[in-house]
Amino acid sequence: MFDLHQIHKHVQALDKGDEASKRQALHSLKECKQEEWAAVPTPVLDTVVASLQHQLQNGAKPPLVHKEIAAILGNIGHRSKSAVPQLIQLLQEGIPDSVRETAAAALGNVGGKARDAVDRLLALCDGHTSLAMHAVRALGGIGCADQRVRTTLVNLWLSAFPTQNGQVQIAIALCKLKISAQGLLEFLTKSLVTGQDDALRKSAAHALAWCNKNDPDVVPALLTATLGDKHEDVRQTAQGALDRLQLSHAEAVKLCAKQLPDSALAEMALKKSGPLAIPALIAALSKEAPATRLKAARTLGGLGELAAAAVPSLTKTLQESDFEIRLAAAKALWNITKTADAVVPALVELLEEQWAADDGDGEARRRFQQTVIEALCRVGPAAKAAVPALTHKAKDKNRLISESARNALKKIGAPAAN
Repeated sequence: MFDLHQIHKHVQALDKGDEASKRQALHSLKECKQEEWAAVPTPVLDTVVASLQHQLQNGAKPPLVHKEIAAILGNIGHRSKSAVPQLIQLLQEGIPDSVRETAAAALGNVGGKARDAVDRLLALCDGHTSLAMHAVRALGGIGCADQRVRTTLVNLWLSAFPTQNGQVQIAIALCKLKISAQGLLEFLTKSLVTGQDDALRKSAAHALAWCNKNDPDVVPALLTATLGDKHEDVRQTAQGALDRLQLSHAEAVKLCAKQLPDSALAEMALKKSGPLAIPALIAALSKEAPATRLKAARTLGGLGELAAAAVPSLTKTLQESDFEIRLAAAKALWNITKTADAVVPALVELLEEQWAADDGDGEARRRFQQTVIEALCRVGPAAKAAVPALTHKAKDKNRLISESARNALKKIGAPAAN
């Protein structure tokens, strides 16, 4: 980290030194990070910015010099707002793209103070070039979301992308500017949870930090990544996103439980949360929405013996009128307790219920009964009380059901029916 004396020496070199000393001063100042510039007193910082402005205004300079100056101003951030006109000049035609990219990035770091740059940045958002992506990121940093910006970014989003990383840069800008676009959240949540590229997952987590926490899959995806991503940087970025959304892990778990009916990722997030998710899942078992109760039971079963506190609630759920929920509760109880006393009678009852007769949807009947039989199979020898019901099903007119029943009888250790 620079001390004030060093900074003063570098400013003197820029103002009065030869080309070699100026180059060295720029190189040294470029090494100063954003958090270090934040600690520099305003009067000292103002002299640095003024000196850098003078370098940009005073005659032709090699592109590398312009690039380094733009990078320094970008690291200084919003406190370099007086240099915005000079940074805008570096965006014009004829300037090397590498300099224009760095100037665009700097303007994005300056933020809302650089709104005068919007027109020039919009002109650079043509296609999916590296320069266009830098301009897009700058627009997100500046925070201007007028109709021109909205139209440009949405059109870019809807066009064909050569790379996922290019697509995610547009997504970040859209999220920062609170601009809705078709497929945006689905792309980000899927990229974060299933993407193979570490940088892509990290960028997706960064984008989701600017989204509405109540939108389906936003918090479930972030919580899943925070607790289970293989890469530390991705985990930290996802955690930072939850922090920005002002959600503790416990609050995120409650929101995931609330989103069970609508979110494709809520179950995964709750399983990753382990014991922390149990109270929220128990509460979800009493909700009115059948989809909530079904997914809660299924998730508790996935947690196994960690969910022992849910046994009373799951046992009560065996009395549900909804067959799918009863089945999920029975399977969950077996996974948690490995005790057949309550589980096997519940499964047998599901197998023998009158509703199980073919009511016109033979395929649905076949799938459900096979699932019940497979659950009895997993119980194994402890499911001897199910032998009469399975023996009856071994003679079922549906070949797949009868075969499943005979296989279950073998697993249980009972003689197969002829």
